[in-house]
Amino acid sequence: MTGDHPGVPGLGDAPFNAGGRRAARGPSDPDRNDEAAVEDTHGRSSILASVARDARLDTKFLLLLVMATAIATLGLLQSSAPVVIGAMLVSPLLGPIMGIGFGLATIESNLLKRSLVTLGVGALVAIIVAALIIWLSPIKDVTPEIRARTQPTLIDLGVAVIGGIAGVYAILRKLSGVMVGVAIATALLPPLSTVAFGLVTGRPDFAMGGGLLFLTNTLAIAFSVTIVARLNKFGPSLTPQHTALQVVGIFATLGVLSIPLAVSFNNIVREVRARTAVQAELRKLLAEGDQIDSLNVRLEGDAIAIDGVVLVDGYAAQLNQRLAARVRGDLDRNVHVNLAQLRKQTNAAAQLEERLSGRIARLEQRDEESRAMLAALTVGDLVPRDRVLIDAQARHIVVQRDRAAEGDRVAAAIDRIMASVQAAYPRWLVQNGSLTAPAPAADE
Repeated sequence: MTGDHPGVPGLGDAPFNAGGRRAARGPSDPDRNDEAAVEDTHGRSSILASVARDARLDTKFLLLLVMATAIATLGLLQSSAPVVIGAMLVSPLLGPIMGIGFGLATIESNLLKRSLVTLGVGALVAIIVAALIIWLSPIKDVTPEIRARTQPTLIDLGVAVIGGIAGVYAILRKLSGVMVGVAIATALLPPLSTVAFGLVTGRPDFAMGGGLLFLTNTLAIAFSVTIVARLNKFGPSLTPQHTALQVVGIFATLGVLSIPLAVSFNNIVREVRARTAVQAELRKLLAEGDQIDSLNVRLEGDAIAIDGVVLVDGYAAQLNQRLAARVRGDLDRNVHVNLAQLRKQTNAAAQLEERLSGRIARLEQRDEESRAMLAALTVGDLVPRDRVLIDAQARHIVVQRDRAAEGDRVAAAIDRIMASVQAAYPRWLVQNGSLTAPAPAADE
């Protein structure tokens, strides 16, 4: 007899032979195709179950999130890139974002709702924990690591899109090692810590920049996952109209998101161009041998502000005004210049300092030698300390002795000690008798 197997179409359509077994078929046996379809279905179900598990809001998720937030915040405050990277590896936020992508692809409302709740609660907890750490920390300076998260650009969007594609590919192929690289490339927690920094320190521009970077990475990853999952036949079959509507909606959202990113990217390009022009014009105005010690070029609305320090051999008159005029002519913008000129050390001053340093070094060496010689001469207390007179400037030592009181054996021992010290320090003069006033030796 034949019968239909629910969920696996055509499984009961094959004829049976006399022994009750299914008759063998040729190479194009539909049963094999059915078995492959069942395996594909089972594989997709397993992947969706794994994604749903990673998007779950539970104690493990919150504990990892709190620890990762603490690591990221401390790394930003001390401007340590390795510490920030470590926080990215610990962070569990990539799980719910993958869940959002697969939820959109499969139109699975439960998975989508779970992922959105987990991501929303996770982001809120991360901001609260980071704000508490920053509030308690005595360090509230703007570090390079913090500033790097305040100006997201189209480049960040591109990185997030590619990272999302790599992430879903890793999930489909079960390549856990790839997810480590995705977690590092698509920063999620550091932008939230930057949001907290902006809120605590009263810098709304930092909070908005960090929030925009987090939103950029989240949406780019989720939408990339959605597209790749749909291409791999996750979710129900849609009509061409529904598929086109889904694709248009994704690209429209990314297009709207690209507007502020493009503006930020344009500002960075303008700032780089302005810095290049300022450096070129400043080098033309400085004399040969002058140096730029520090230079800060920033955009303030339509104007360019220039601060810095230059090291010069001679004072350059009206350097600020001349630089402002040249940059204004190149970039057609208002320019404000505040450069400090510091006079470089002249060759004569450098030579004098070198001679003084050498003299001090020689005097220190003589002091060390005199202490060593004194210790050698008074070894065994054969010669009392107050009987040794030292003139370190002249490198002259006089040992006051009373040979009649010493005796032959003691006198011979003292003679050997003095001879040994004299041999060890040939540039010194070690003598018996009273201190005289020898001619001063010339310094070397």
